[in-house]
Amino acid sequence: MEFFSLHSWPERPVTALLRSLGLTALILFFILPSVLLADNSDADLDTANRAYTAGRYEESAKAFQQLIATRGYSASLCFNLGNAETKAGHVGLAILNYERARYLAPADPDIDHNLQLARKQAGLDPNSYRWWEIALRIIYPFVGYIVMVCLLLLTLALIGNAYTPTLASACKISPSILRTGFRGIFFVGIPLFFLLGFMELSAIGFTNRIEGIVIANKEAALRISPFESAETVGSIPEGELVTVEQRHNDYFRIEGRNHHYGWIQQKDMEPIIAASFDAKSPN
Repeated sequence: MEFFSLHSWPERPVTALLRSLGLTALILFFILPSVLLADNSDADLDTANRAYTAGRYEESAKAFQQLIATRGYSASLCFNLGNAETKAGHVGLAILNYERARYLAPADPDIDHNLQLARKQAGLDPNSYRWWEIALRIIYPFVGYIVMVCLLLLTLALIGNAYTPTLASACKISPSILRTGFRGIFFVGIPLFFLLGFMELSAIGFTNRIEGIVIANKEAALRISPFESAETVGSIPEGELVTVEQRHNDYFRIEGRNHHYGWIQQKDMEPIIAASFDAKSPN
């Protein structure tokens, strides 16, 4: 019994044409939507940029907001939205989006420049990251893995040191050379392990702070307790960066940069990390 390959079957010209058209339609069915989506995304970005260039800053800001809603947060989109909000006169929203852009790209000098300029125009003190803050932001996602690798190497070196004669015989290496190598791993690895562990704890405390930007027009009332009828003890200016410490219903207890504490309404603030306010459960 003879088996035929696919190319062995005779095929009429009309059948071949139909098969080709079907294959082409199948390819277009899967590829065309992604092409149209890419073209549409580029068109949306061009629309936002053209509106900004033409001086239609409100329209540009809305277009960038829509892009973020559909494509997610990125440093470039947040930066462009911050520029549009600045030109539209929305101080709080401009600083909010510059802060979001800086969170995603902490070492970008253009983002920091525009952020500090916006803060200066709002009458706020500068708050550029220090070098160690930039370093913590950048290395935080990798510190845990480095600590694990360091711990693994120390464990292997400890085991290897216990079986140095056997390993030296198997690898045909002098036992003294192996011991020197293992001691070198201990000498470097142990301090590095503790240093990285300390850095990870510091990074967790630094990066896990829940921060927000005051977006209320001009300023937000700072109250002594989380109730609308509560006495006001001051105000926080629009665009100011605050740290959220506690939540009660729709009020947050915050610490301002001037170390003033009090309660402000949630509607007067937006989180730098979207939805991070949700992590503060009511008390």
